[in-house]
Amino acid sequence: MFLEGDRGFDLIWGSATGALSLAVAVPMLWWWLPKHRRSVFGAAIDPAYRLQLAYGLFGMAMFGTNFFCRFIPHGFLEYVHPTFAFITLLLVGGLGPRIVYMFATARRRRPQSMRAA
Repeated sequence: MFLEGDRGFDLIWGSATGALSLAVAVPMLWWWLPKHRRSVFGAAIDPAYRLQLAYGLFGMAMFGTNFFCRFIPHGFLEYVHPTFAFITLLLVGGLGPRIVYMFATARRRRPQSMRAA
């Protein structure tokens, strides 16, 4: 019965975990684009940005599974919801702090004239 609740809980939990996965995936995919290249893993680990693309797509897949699994009514799935929660925890806990750090350093490095008022 782990992570099982009423319909309201399912909708809130699916939205929250989906949003966290999306918050990791979107910057990784944005920084993967040629005009916006920033390496999340570093040039020595991921020189061709393939790992970054893979994790960005994986984050998008986790968004879809977290969000839609909770929004589409279905029967009890004993191991699915705890597994999704664990994978989301690993994804957001592992890459989230790095992405927040990269946003913070990018904000500091921009010239004063380019910052939004």
